[in-house]
Amino acid sequence: MSQASKKIAKVLMEGGKLLAESCPVCSTPLVQEKSGEVYCVNCQKRVVIVSKDEEIVEKLSLPSVLAELEELMVNMIHKEVDKISSSDKSSVDGFERLNQMLEVLKRIRELKAT
Repeated sequence: MSQASKKIAKVLMEGGKLLAESCPVCSTPLVQEKSGEVYCVNCQKRVVIVSKDEEIVEKLSLPSVLAELEELMVNMIHKEVDKISSSDKSSVDGFERLNQMLEVLKRIRELKAT
């Protein structure tokens, strides 16, 4: 049994549904979690399904978008810190980028708190 099949089975056992649609990126069958979110278990990403005649409208909730942005920013900060740490000389540019990233992270967290 493939990893994707195992993950699909897990979602189904948790009350999710297997959908007729497949992931536009990897063609894995999509699942709808019990919460209602449509998900590709292979890509590990949410998928928004729209009809052919419907305009594409962003349907992701602000809290989930902010959570993803926060995770992305934290990862970027870690990479920048590693880059600065491994450099032989201190770069003002690196610290400026790090400061900008920290400001963005602060703003994301402020938005999440409201």
